[in-house]
Amino acid sequence: MIAGLVSLVIGAVALSVGWNHWRYRKQETISMLEVAILRSTGEESMPLTKLDWFLKNLQAILGFILGPFFILAGMAIILDELELL
Repeated sequence: MIAGLVSLVIGAVALSVGWNHWRYRKQETISMLEVAILRSTGEESMPLTKLDWFLKNLQAILGFILGPFFILAGMAIILDELELL
């Protein structure tokens, strides 16, 4: 049962990350950690490279693929534990 719930949570997080990356794919965004580091050092953020854009789009696509997969696996595990499958 715990494995099914963990799989559901992982799937939901992956799907939400994929959605956010796809939604803001044309905008130049930086993470909260990078903002904190840049504030403490007083530096400017570097512009995104083509590799950064590619990895951002890849992360969105993988979130859309792996999110539903983990949600489905979590549901199957839970239903199997409840002997409904």
